[in-house]
Amino acid sequence: MYDPKGLKDYYNVYGEREWERLERSLHGRVQFEVTKHILERHLPDGGHVLDAGCGPGRYAIDLAKKGYQVTLVDISEEQLKLAEEKIDEAGLRENISEVKCLDICDLSEVQDASFDAVLCLGGALSYVRDGRHRAISELIRVAKPESPLIVSVMSLLGTFHTISTFDDDGFLENIGDHVEWDPNTPFPEVLNSKVGSSEWHAPMTLYTSTYMRGFLEGHGCEILEIASTNTITSSYLGGLEKITSNREATELLIRLEKEFSTRPGLLDMGQHLIAVAETPRG
Repeated sequence: MYDPKGLKDYYNVYGEREWERLERSLHGRVQFEVTKHILERHLPDGGHVLDAGCGPGRYAIDLAKKGYQVTLVDISEEQLKLAEEKIDEAGLRENISEVKCLDICDLSEVQDASFDAVLCLGGALSYVRDGRHRAISELIRVAKPESPLIVSVMSLLGTFHTISTFDDDGFLENIGDHVEWDPNTPFPEVLNSKVGSSEWHAPMTLYTSTYMRGFLEGHGCEILEIASTNTITSSYLGGLEKITSNREATELLIRLEKEFSTRPGLLDMGQHLIAVAETPRG
């Protein structure tokens, strides 16, 4: 079950670490650069963009710098406070339409068809767990008809690949303690983490690209592209920082991650799946 209070409390305490997450390691930088690459290819040239589950505003600020009008929505008051500080530091206040503390499962304060594009990046859609249908319905509702909807979720197969490689805390030996799955049954296309497991920073739902496609199509969206972040780096965490001192190697890695992000054979091997869809006609 989705626990909005638990999620709010977690990110209120997590604070500025969420801002730092996409810059303090090469793994985080790759995620940020690949996601921006996808946004650049699919967003309209301008307009009003909703960043739902915005956290401290990393993507919102990047879009504001490019001239978009942005509305930020998040469940965490502390993340929004940090976002406002970062917006003011960057001198971008005039590009910010609103900053609102809302749950993506209930955007009733927002009018229908308000935005030229809607984003829900990072793990926000994974964290709402069984609320995902409510959340995606709300994101579609507030987007203009036939506009870009770009959402990301935690990758089920990519996460299993990474965790199983390192087998932290005896993950495979005690799998029933970590996920809601009976290993005597077929492996699913969508899977909930087990609340209380030490493997997860917060309760979440993990998706395969197959499920993600069907999920969005089931809500009337047309899939334009499915991509993945960290297709290379998700299985190279231990030695990744060794190349950070080499600028050319770092730039090559980021370029390859961008190029590999949409390769069909690698989609499910990354950390986050990113679906680019067009919302239904009005």
